[in-house]
Amino acid sequence: MKKYLFLFMIIIASSLAAKNFLFYADISLKTSYNSNILSLSQNDLDRFVSGKELDKFSLKTSDDLITSAKVELNLKHRIMAGHTQINRIAIKYNKYLKNDFKDNYYLEFALKQFLSKKLNFGFYYYHYPEIYINKYDSVLDTETVFRDFTYSKNIYLGKVNYKLNSEFQFNYKLWFSQLFYNEYFTEYDAENIENGIEIKIIPASWIRIISGYTYKISNAKAGGAFSNPQQVTIIKDASYQADIFDLSLDFPAVMSAFSNPVNFSLGAKYEHYYFHAENELDEYHYGREDKILTFNSDAKCKITDVISLKYYYKYKVRKTGSPYTNVEVDKEYNLYETGMSLVYSL
Repeated sequence: MKKYLFLFMIIIASSLAAKNFLFYADISLKTSYNSNILSLSQNDLDRFVSGKELDKFSLKTSDDLITSAKVELNLKHRIMAGHTQINRIAIKYNKYLKNDFKDNYYLEFALKQFLSKKLNFGFYYYHYPEIYINKYDSVLDTETVFRDFTYSKNIYLGKVNYKLNSEFQFNYKLWFSQLFYNEYFTEYDAENIENGIEIKIIPASWIRIISGYTYKISNAKAGGAFSNPQQVTIIKDASYQADIFDLSLDFPAVMSAFSNPVNFSLGAKYEHYYFHAENELDEYHYGREDKILTFNSDAKCKITDVISLKYYYKYKVRKTGSPYTNVEVDKEYNLYETGMSLVYSL
């Protein structure tokens, strides 16, 4: 609660010194289908379908229909020598049709400051009260008991955007996040740092090319989570580093619908994770590498001045390398997600 009050104070303080207020809001509704909501491996999907391990899975179905609602409240004004500033508060809620244990929401607080037409920066904070992953056995249990593997997350993000000219734009982000797992999996508590750079190139009016690279480091608590690590049979260390590359192609106004232009985009992301565990007994992290490939596409169109429609599709696959075959079997997965969203701007 203290951090929320602090963010509100920043927004109020900036507002007191501001002028030319403009308030506006966006309300978006999205319906999507996910083929594998827990990102289960084929081995786990087979275990679930067999119905023999009821204590292992909370699932009613491995796929689901998800309805999302998001409300954004924006305040636009002038501050700092007359430059524009935008303050935003948003909340998004995701409701699963059949698997309500996956229901979740997050809060967002944002401040974006323009210094000129070419240069702006922003600060963003996100809070996820609870994220459900799956059920796993805890190192604190002497027998195999499957516990809910959940965590909360705070994200602090800073961005700087610089437009060199009409053809080139450069963006830099510094991302710090905190993960707090429930009482059975505190060894996974972690602090993550990401540094990323993005370049946008506009060689012609009909295409935009956006490419980026992010370097990520995750430091998990591991043995530091226990007052007496000697009492734990296996110390799990989920620390890792990752290289993340992404590329997207945007095609603005290449077609039309409802007498308005349709913006179409294609994208791909490649993530390579290297785990740091040194204990060979920690099979799920020792010597492990994950490679994740994501493809996505979307089409956006304005129906009226205040209503816009978006359709999207995403396919994701993870391949795992490990000295232990069972880890590869358990951690590799693929899924796809598709849906539509409707945004109403007040």
